[in-house]
Amino acid sequence: MQKILIVDDESIFREYLRTALDWEAYGFEICAEAKNGVEALEQVDVHRPDIALVDITMPFMDGLTLTEQLKQRYPATSVVLITGHNEFDYARKALKLGVEDYILKPFSKDELVLTLLKLQKEHQRVQEEKSTLKENQLLMKESFLNHLLSGDYNHSNEETSLRLQQFGESFDSLCFVVACIEIDNMDLKWNKVSERLLWKYAVTNILNEALEETENHLIFNGPEGRIICLVEHQGNGDLETPALGGYEKLCFLIKKYLKFTITVGVGRSQSGYQGIRTSYLEALEALQNKFVLGNDRVIAYGSGALESGTQAFYPTEVNEELLVQLRMQNGEKVDAKLEEIFQSIRDQRLSLDYTYVISMGLISVCLSYVTETGHPIEDCFGETFFPYSEIKRLESIDATSLWIKELFNLAILYTGKHRKTRSSKIAQSAKEYIELHYGDSELQLDQIAQQVFINPSYLRAVFKKEIGMTVTDYVTHVRMHKAKDLLGKGNIRLADIAEQIGFNDPSYFSKSFKKFFGYSPSEYENNRL
Repeated sequence: MQKILIVDDESIFREYLRTALDWEAYGFEICAEAKNGVEALEQVDVHRPDIALVDITMPFMDGLTLTEQLKQRYPATSVVLITGHNEFDYARKALKLGVEDYILKPFSKDELVLTLLKLQKEHQRVQEEKSTLKENQLLMKESFLNHLLSGDYNHSNEETSLRLQQFGESFDSLCFVVACIEIDNMDLKWNKVSERLLWKYAVTNILNEALEETENHLIFNGPEGRIICLVEHQGNGDLETPALGGYEKLCFLIKKYLKFTITVGVGRSQSGYQGIRTSYLEALEALQNKFVLGNDRVIAYGSGALESGTQAFYPTEVNEELLVQLRMQNGEKVDAKLEEIFQSIRDQRLSLDYTYVISMGLISVCLSYVTETGHPIEDCFGETFFPYSEIKRLESIDATSLWIKELFNLAILYTGKHRKTRSSKIAQSAKEYIELHYGDSELQLDQIAQQVFINPSYLRAVFKKEIGMTVTDYVTHVRMHKAKDLLGKGNIRLADIAEQIGFNDPSYFSKSFKKFFGYSPSEYENNRL
């Protein structure tokens, strides 16, 4: 709603203006009334109207003098003079004072509405321009502050101070502390970017309140979706761990009022604007420790330092024990062994990097087990299974432990459900025999059936069901792909290739090759060259 002030010495006319229109329907509200210029200035001080409807002839201070005063004190307030025909020259003179418009008495309601809507549109345009300018300035400021955190920032302290002053910021001590704030499990809680921005904005507001007693500080959106707090340090010098009370208060308030948790990593004090990046990297390192230490806490750089993981905590026989239990389909013992491993990681406070190494080793054991049972990895875990990418998205050791346990359980369930049947073993044996003896020109269904100890009719049915093609088609498939490999090596006669893959007639081989691939052996060789 845009606010309107009515200024007229006649109460009847003020009453008329107040009731002439459905002001709210047009997006206006009458915020105040005054019967002369002196009262009007008092009301403007209180209500800051967008538009003032001002009569010219009034006691104590007339409309022209009021307009002059308004334009000096409140240039954003638009003035519309209401005047009679005998005051028309005054109204034209008032335009030089900056009056936006004037209305001659008597006027129609339509004329009043059109005048006000024109001003309303202009006010909205100005407001949008101010809002856009403010947003652009905020984006430029945030971009500059992110540049301060980057490794390629190389401007002097003087240049940096000047740039900050352009954004309305200044620091005295040139000693800084950086804190990095992460909303725990943010990607899992909210899918929409707008929702994440909303909650980050809420955290930022509460952080400002939590640090209200702290010296000069800046809060902005940093890399990788984190909230960055840059604080002017008031301690005795470099490499000091700052007071953490404000950040601990923030964690408490977020959990109490917003019903989720955050983790804060805090760097040490560092000198100069170049030291901001150093403190930022320390804050990031501290924040990484939440993977092992857990969420919902403030972690200062150097406190609760984690072990590098050089000690031989992880004996090789652990993998063998896991494999044995997997082969025995003993889910409970697998789960217990995994819990033992992750509890040891917690107890020894192993570093994030070493924890990842151990986790990937465990995943490798699980995949090896699935592979050795004769099943494709993608059949068990899906075609979009990329374990390293998935494990990097997990935010804590507890989440990682749970995810890996579920992976092992899925492998046990899948391999238990898809144990090799007798028919699949027969088909697999026949398949392997074909792959070893495709060069035998006498290779036929009867010969293969004899080798796997079943009758030809049963082999024909089983092979088609398990492999998805007939025995004859599979023999051709193997021979043609082997021929293609030999052609790719070059300098081998066509007759020799035909003989190696079980064809007595080179001409028949060429026809079969073209029928299978859609091009002849010679065409393949020419295109390859």
